[in-house]
Amino acid sequence: MAKKITRRQFFRLGLFDHFDLFQKSDHPEYSRSESPPIRPPGALKDEEEFLAACERCQKCSHTCPYDVISHLGPVAGIEEGTPFLDPNEAPCRWSPTMDCINACPSGALSFHEDNSVDPIGKAELDLKLCLTQQGILCDDCVTICSASIKAVNMVDRTPRIDSEKCVGCGLFMCMLLSGNTGSHTG
Repeated sequence: MAKKITRRQFFRLGLFDHFDLFQKSDHPEYSRSESPPIRPPGALKDEEEFLAACERCQKCSHTCPYDVISHLGPVAGIEEGTPFLDPNEAPCRWSPTMDCINACPSGALSFHEDNSVDPIGKAELDLKLCLTQQGILCDDCVTICSASIKAVNMVDRTPRIDSEKCVGCGLFMCMLLSGNTGSHTG
């Protein structure tokens, strides 16, 4: 189902947003619910709770040292102004200081009691596409994984992901899309 927007949001939409909005509401393939946005680290797990808690203050994006947090526009309806990540455009760098969480005044982004943060997702390697499996020496995935996390290691010239350490930052996706090696996904 297309997202419901207010009258005010409707008039703030750009020309192409109007086209997309009407296209999505008229066609059955767009009527099913879209996948939820990828939220910044520390986001409340329950989307309804997150939407209720988020003040849409944009402090998380202003303090992100890597400038990777964006905010949904008026076409998002009730989700307008909430933060999201687009790993295809800019992966989360998983800052050791977690400035985005520390800046959140409402608790929509927060640490657990033990000061930990749940992963955003988990990376996967498709070894059928991996250059090392084709006899080419490559360790780009090990190099690109954050030094503070170290979720990827080489074992007998084959990359391995430590799923306990992986935070799902999206750096592998960025590497794939930028054409660094074109061999890894995640």
